[in-house]
Amino acid sequence: MNKTRTQLLLLAGALALMLAGCGKDEPAVTDITPEARSLLAYVPADTPYLAGNLAALPDEIIDLQFQRYAPVTAEAQKVLDDLRAELGSESSADSADRLALAVLSELDGNLSRAGLESLGLDLSNVQAIYGMGAFPVARISLSDAATLRATIERVLANAGVTAEEHRLQDVAYWRAPLDEDEVPLALYAAVLPTHLAVGVLPTGAEAEMLPAFLGLELPADSDAAERLAALNAAHGFTPYMTFTMDLHRLADEFMDADSVTVRALGADAAAELSGMDATCAAEIHGILDRFPRFTVGVSALETHATAFRGILEMPSTLGDRLQALTARIPAIGTAADHVADFAFGIKVGAARDFLRGEAQAVVDNPYRCERLAELNTQARELITQLDQPLPPFVNNFRGFNFSLKALELDSEGMIPREVRGHAAVQVENPQMFVGMAQMFLPDLSEMNLAPGEEPVRVPEYLGTFQNIVAYAALSDDAIGISLGEGEQKGLADYLDRASAPAGMLLAADYDSAAWYRLQRRDLDDVLAEGGGANPFIDLAKVASDTFEAVNDRHRVEVKFTADGLVFESRYSYK
Repeated sequence: MNKTRTQLLLLAGALALMLAGCGKDEPAVTDITPEARSLLAYVPADTPYLAGNLAALPDEIIDLQFQRYAPVTAEAQKVLDDLRAELGSESSADSADRLALAVLSELDGNLSRAGLESLGLDLSNVQAIYGMGAFPVARISLSDAATLRATIERVLANAGVTAEEHRLQDVAYWRAPLDEDEVPLALYAAVLPTHLAVGVLPTGAEAEMLPAFLGLELPADSDAAERLAALNAAHGFTPYMTFTMDLHRLADEFMDADSVTVRALGADAAAELSGMDATCAAEIHGILDRFPRFTVGVSALETHATAFRGILEMPSTLGDRLQALTARIPAIGTAADHVADFAFGIKVGAARDFLRGEAQAVVDNPYRCERLAELNTQARELITQLDQPLPPFVNNFRGFNFSLKALELDSEGMIPREVRGHAAVQVENPQMFVGMAQMFLPDLSEMNLAPGEEPVRVPEYLGTFQNIVAYAALSDDAIGISLGEGEQKGLADYLDRASAPAGMLLAADYDSAAWYRLQRRDLDDVLAEGGGANPFIDLAKVASDTFEAVNDRHRVEVKFTADGLVFESRYSYK
């Protein structure tokens, strides 16, 4: 029945997708609700990572998402019925199969907000995910702890599974050992008066960790709520979920013999630190100084759009140097009717010089820590590779971009039968490279290309696809091409588009609905490979059609700033 359990996981994943990314118009605020402050009080100040929301998701947000994906939940109910029938058709000695059947029975008729919350869940909850040392703990607020406990106990009883309940100072919890040979770990869960607590902890450290996990002891110092509020204010995040990881703190959990993590792992872990002296610690922290913290948060939660922003922090000196490696790329996403718009820009020659300088710095001042000796070897090897001459085109490459207006594939979905759009390659001296190409392909000599001149038709025998008209043109810094009859009229304007902000490494904007339409073409073949009836085929079709109907566009940006590497992602909905 392993297949059935896999299907159950796939069903859960499909339902999770429908709950991601919708919203109402909300400003970026840093207010901390009492529920969030109470839950975040369990988080120790020295946690190396932290995720949490300072305000619960508004009710109308959740209701909107269920409304959007109602066809998916309706079809998921059919799949659930089929899985129940499959599992219930035969008795099984496998406790996992019986447990799956019991879970499905609880979900039957409850694939709605009201239904799920009737089981004791709170979909508008506040959450906190953090580390007790390096070990993860999650806390999720509950509207009715007694109901959730009753649901869990009912599932276990219906499955005929005996899950021993443990107690510490009259606080009940469950423990499920995990298959870890080197480090004995277990999954711990407890339904507490206001929230559910789940964690993966070493079994040998129960005496030290359980009192805090079960809420019997609060940390002497906790600043989680204030830390998240400060990050939200600094980066313009909404209060609905923010994650941050301090890489220095995380490294210390494995390098400091007195850390929570090392103490919890015991003597074997301490022995692994025998070669981790002060020199090693200093050199590792020196590496981490270049990117000490990673943070990501919800930057917008609107009725028709959800956006995220992430920052890998760097010293301003490094951020400025990396920013200088990016080349000018055009601004994208201005044409909402385009299927896709993409741009990438980097000065390959300058990037090579940057990498060589970084490697040379290691060679000149090699790491003394034995555990970092391999980095010394890799630096020497990298210099040897980078000293190899690059072809002129590669060394002078500056970027690539395309804007796709239309794309139609043949019946097999393999060969384009219609393509309309523009593309360009940025190079330092485009006319020189055209001349070099004409030396290798003399037939190109009939194309008299010069910056600013009218586009010239590409000979048909040089075209990539049959029956697709192509024109080429030059600007001062790019070689451009148009695809499709009449598209050459806009090629000059395409090559002369306004620039994206400085430091932009990559930008993409595409029609999400068109993407789902392309995926839908081969869905039947892909999902039917196993042969026979499969309820997930219908679910996948409904999900694909629903995603196409709901989603509009997706935009991605990656850029270097003085603060570090920043990425942004925005999903819009119809």
